[in-house]
Amino acid sequence: MSGLFSAAEKSPDTFLFPFSAAEKSPDTFLFPLVQRSAMSGSSANDSSSDAIHKPAGYEALRTAAAWADLGPRTAVFATGPDAVKFVDSFTTAAVSKLEPGAGTEGFFADAKGWVLALATIFRTGDGVWIDAAADLPTPLHGHLERYHIRERLELVDASVAHAFLLVAGPAAADLLAPIVGATLPARLLDHGAIQIAGIDATIARVDWAGDEGFLVRVAAADRERLAAALRTSGIPEASAEALETVRIEAGRPAPADIVEKTLPQELGRDARAISFTKGCYLGQETVARIDALGHVNRRLVAVATGGPFERGAVVTSGGEPIGTVTSACLSPRAGGGLGLVLAVTRKLAADAAVEVGGASARVMPLPVSK
Repeated sequence: MSGLFSAAEKSPDTFLFPFSAAEKSPDTFLFPLVQRSAMSGSSANDSSSDAIHKPAGYEALRTAAAWADLGPRTAVFATGPDAVKFVDSFTTAAVSKLEPGAGTEGFFADAKGWVLALATIFRTGDGVWIDAAADLPTPLHGHLERYHIRERLELVDASVAHAFLLVAGPAAADLLAPIVGATLPARLLDHGAIQIAGIDATIARVDWAGDEGFLVRVAAADRERLAAALRTSGIPEASAEALETVRIEAGRPAPADIVEKTLPQELGRDARAISFTKGCYLGQETVARIDALGHVNRRLVAVATGGPFERGAVVTSGGEPIGTVTSACLSPRAGGGLGLVLAVTRKLAADAAVEVGGASARVMPLPVSK
């Protein structure tokens, strides 16, 4: 892919500071033991989750199942003889190795290796379906079309043509089974065509709101019919606030968490979204260089306090800023406020005191457990 961009675009060395061997273990600084807490001398995790507001549908997502309309999403379809190879040339994931009906996470990056989007890429019978959040700073369709010259494929932005609903929770498969006209996908990110209450749909197994869940894609015109069928089935509806809380507790980055000049390895999804053995792709030189160094100087981490805080709150350690909260919620699992921050990890030494907006806090491992 080196012919696609100039040498001047290739170096994000600002974010690739080498570290000594003693500094290369993320366990040294990602989960410091903080001695202070904002909860009157007790750990925020000691607080009962019953005292924390649980958004509508949160408990169902955690203990049974719930459904939610995901609203607008990015849906780009690439079809044609060269579709799979073309998409493979622009993502960190090994798309060419997928069988039809399988899927993978993958980052789309620019020529410097900075992340444009975290997406789920599904291999279809005639190409690829790319799913991502709707509010991307750089629309994926335009990004890919920019490089489409002679390849035998068609790129279609079908975002408005489809509706996307999620059914998630430990009992999701059991509760969906009575209204689904086919066997549900068994492996993570497997997908296929089904009917739900007589409505033609595509379903994919996902873990976006807990370990078990299903993304359902239907024609936009069938959105209300599908929602009505799910209501009739007795599956409760989860609020957007509940989905956001579960997402933050899982540490799954949204576009808001992928700040400008974020590198793929900073988001902690290497095993899921990055192939270090695949062929050339846009941004690969940066990803490979980071892999060789064995370290990045920022990582997405969770910070917790005894009370609420908002997105944009400054996180400090030792009086120095280490990042800004990009997503925040009241977390039943954390027992208080919980946020995601792309933190300068070299400033998070073991036993370091962390503050969020001036309040004592601690760094928590992701995903946040019960």
